[in-house]
Amino acid sequence: MGSSESEGNILMALSFGRLARPVGVGLAVALSATLSLGVATQASAATAETAGISIAQQQQRVRLYELTTRDGGFFYTANEAEKNNAVTKFGWKTTQTPLYYISKAPFAGGKPLYRLRWNLKESYLVTASVAERVKLVASGDFKYEGIMGYAPATPGAGGDVKMYRLSNNNKWRLAIEDHMKSIVANEPGWKLDGPILFEFSRGA
Repeated sequence: MGSSESEGNILMALSFGRLARPVGVGLAVALSATLSLGVATQASAATAETAGISIAQQQQRVRLYELTTRDGGFFYTANEAEKNNAVTKFGWKTTQTPLYYISKAPFAGGKPLYRLRWNLKESYLVTASVAERVKLVASGDFKYEGIMGYAPATPGAGGDVKMYRLSNNNKWRLAIEDHMKSIVANEPGWKLDGPILFEFSRGA
C-alpha cells in the first residue's frame, strides 16, 4: 500500500477528531470551541425585531448539510469548510434533502446536537440525548465527535421546523416531517427513531 493510500485510509478511518477542538487532519478543520460553522448573510433588523429575536442571535444561524459517504452512510455538518473538504478530499456527495438552520452558539431554549460516528464504516448518528450519547460511546461501537451545533428544543425557542431521526441497518439520517413520512412510506428498511429537536426555517 502506497503512502498516499495509507494516508487516505488513516484519514478515512473516520478519525475526524472532536468537533469542539482544532485538529490537523481529516474533515474536522481547525474548529474553535464554539465551532466556526460558517457565515450566513445578514438579516434585516426589522425581521429580527418582529420575531422577537436579537440580530446577534440570528447571525449565529448556519445551514445544516447532509452528505452521503462512500459506504452509503449519512454525514451531517453545519460547517461549510468541513462540508467542502468532505466533497473535495473524500468524494462524499451533498444531498438535496430539505434541511434548514441551526445555531453555531448556545442560546436560550436551545440544546446541543451531538455527532457520533460508527466505528465500522463511514456512518454517522446525531442525537440530542446525553444519555444516548454516553450509552453508545460506552458500547465501544461509536466515537463521540463533539457538538455539531445548537437547535431549538421547542417552538417557543424559535423552532418552526420539526426534525426527526430515522435508522436502517447501521445508517442514520435526519429529516423534516414531510420528508420523514416519505422515507418511511417509500424507502424499505427505514424506521422512525423519533423527533430530535427543531430547526429554524430562516438563516441570518
